[in-house]
Amino acid sequence: MKIGRMMAIAVALAAAARGAGAAGEVRIAPPADGSDAVPVLREALAKCRAERAGRLVLAPGVWNLHPERADGMHRYISNHDPGTKRVAIHLDGVSGFEIDGAGATLMCHGVLTPIAVDRSTNIAIRGLTIDWKKPFHIEGTVVSVDGDAFEVEMLPECEVVVRDGRLYGGMAELFFGELQDPGQARQDFQWNYWVDPATKAAAAVQPRLSLWNAKVKAFAEITQTGTNRFRFRNAHSVLPAVGSVMVCKGMNRPNRLSPAIHLSSVDGVTVRDVTIHHAGGMGVIAEDCTDPVLRNVRVALRPGARSLVTTTADATHFVGCRGTVVVAGCLFENMLDDSCNVHGVYAIAEGLLAPDRLAVSFSHFEQLGTAFARPGDRMRLLQRDTLLPYADVSVTAVARHNEDYYVLSLDRPIADLYRTNSSVENVTTRPDFDYTDNTARNHRARGILVTSGGKVRIENNRFERPSMMGVLVEGDNNFWYESGGVEDLTIRGNRFVGLHPSAPVFRLAPLQPKEKDLLQPPYHRNIRIVDNTVEAVSPLVVDAGRVAGLEFSGNTVTFAPQAAEGPAVRLRACEGAVFRGNRFSRPSLVTLEPADTAVRMDANENLSRK
Repeated sequence: MKIGRMMAIAVALAAAARGAGAAGEVRIAPPADGSDAVPVLREALAKCRAERAGRLVLAPGVWNLHPERADGMHRYISNHDPGTKRVAIHLDGVSGFEIDGAGATLMCHGVLTPIAVDRSTNIAIRGLTIDWKKPFHIEGTVVSVDGDAFEVEMLPECEVVVRDGRLYGGMAELFFGELQDPGQARQDFQWNYWVDPATKAAAAVQPRLSLWNAKVKAFAEITQTGTNRFRFRNAHSVLPAVGSVMVCKGMNRPNRLSPAIHLSSVDGVTVRDVTIHHAGGMGVIAEDCTDPVLRNVRVALRPGARSLVTTTADATHFVGCRGTVVVAGCLFENMLDDSCNVHGVYAIAEGLLAPDRLAVSFSHFEQLGTAFARPGDRMRLLQRDTLLPYADVSVTAVARHNEDYYVLSLDRPIADLYRTNSSVENVTTRPDFDYTDNTARNHRARGILVTSGGKVRIENNRFERPSMMGVLVEGDNNFWYESGGVEDLTIRGNRFVGLHPSAPVFRLAPLQPKEKDLLQPPYHRNIRIVDNTVEAVSPLVVDAGRVAGLEFSGNTVTFAPQAAEGPAVRLRACEGAVFRGNRFSRPSLVTLEPADTAVRMDANENLSRK
């Protein structure tokens, strides 16, 4: 489609949908011959515009989506690789519109985003299944280990090949030779993760594969030994176990290309009864959205599929959102990253252009182009190294000069306040967050991450066998630049089943370059961990730094027989911690830094202060 026509349709659709009394629906079916359904969907959206329909209903069946005729546009997607994207269903500037899948399956072929919504209000997406015909990653089972080598049988759909001694597979924008095809691009094996097929969770042995083996001072040798079979020698730190599943998605940028659903600056959006079996990035990514709601969203393995991977990044992710974020009654399994992450963005203060004009930029390439602020938002200035705030101001105007340089006009001069080495946090985009009645299981990384200053509830969930900690409450002004400190967090009535032998179940501390920097005034406040059941494999249950007002009460902690000895609770620079009525299955200690920190201990079983 030519750009002019694409823009005309988008503008017309927006105008029609904003018209008073938009009502009615358009019903369509996929092509009977299984051909590309993207043109059908485009014409259906045009029909919705012409008839002022508020609802598009897709008939049950498989809708094949190909990138070749999808609308192309440059998109900045937070925590993904920016660039030109192909989008199958695109809503921009629409108000009061629903996409009802009615049981339809969107089967994607190649690098594209099936659904993207921008600058819209009151949007609903429901009743859909989203999947990809071919995966974005490499996956195979170890069939033999012999001496210093091992052999892997790959899933055929990964289309693994060896070129110049390197193994490639999956889809990403890394082109070479006759495989220079945007739908069939390749990544190598250097980012790798191992799965136990019996539990579908992380394997106990996690070899690190690389092109150069420093231990033996040799390059990796990879040879094809049969149909979909490959032998690895000198590529590993340790040998994997026979039967374990190797998963690789490469270290080359870009490798987060195709989220299933991207929501940007949408005020009032609900995603309900949607299943996502795979995506080359996140399942649902929402940025600068107001009151986003996810109910009965399932990021789940396809029934009967051999693959043990769903999304190659987080199941769900919320950046700079407003109002209340709701994630309820969902299932998230076998992702290559977290089940959910809610955070803001730390922008780097570049300096004052005038007493009331502040320039800011972004330090992580996956935050470029973010909708950082709106007029009327409240901003907080803080010291970059300590994360300590020193001033609040409001924004009257935002000038975006490019994806990495914004100028904020402020409601008052701050020349007498401004300090060098500062960062800026948008305090308005610290939403309330309800994460309730969900199951997250058998995935890499954390059960859930949350750094939001609103009222946060994590209640009645099951966090089963994440490869790292169950709950991470962080704040990071050094790598991902994810803000900020929590002020009202309740973690209640959940079940945690650990997997990692040393990762804490609860990690509550900002990420700072040096551990000594944690001995600063509090960053997080008012965290209550109450009435949870914990099955711990790691001896460390709670690792907290710079927390004021930590309550750990009524929790039952059972240690697995293989759990090592060590402190169960570690507190650094914490104030006002209370441990009351907890039951530990073995004698456990609370360690403190500084050692004279005041901690209240009351009616605990097998928990004492060192």
